[in-house]
Amino acid sequence: MKRLLTYEFGSLKLYENYVLAEMNEGVTITTKDNAILVNIAKEYYKGKPFAYISNRRHSYSVDPSVYLEASKIENLIGFAIVTNRPTALNNTKVERMFSKKTYITFEIISEAKLWANSIVKQKKKSLQKKKETSS
Repeated sequence: MKRLLTYEFGSLKLYENYVLAEMNEGVTITTKDNAILVNIAKEYYKGKPFAYISNRRHSYSVDPSVYLEASKIENLIGFAIVTNRPTALNNTKVERMFSKKTYITFEIISEAKLWANSIVKQKKKSLQKKKETSS
């Protein structure tokens, strides 16, 4: 892990290829909170693709417009939601409609991490090929 960031709404663990988020029980994530993700993308992942994994261990809400805003982060290439709770799974169906990025659900955190590492690796290869062919 590169860094652990703790906020009023929860914690963000920054890894090489992804952010692992765990929100606190009962919070509501708004576009204001999303501004933190924008700053993280600029500061810690500048110029590098990364994924966002939300480990939904607790019950909380997300304003779906957060996904519209987060989709504007160029180097953010996908969202993974980890949950096995039926209510949370139903919420992801609505949230998915607001995301312009890859959006996938998992029941096991290790699978989400493997997925994140895989899509980031693919994106990096693709960017490298583009760079080589344009030179």
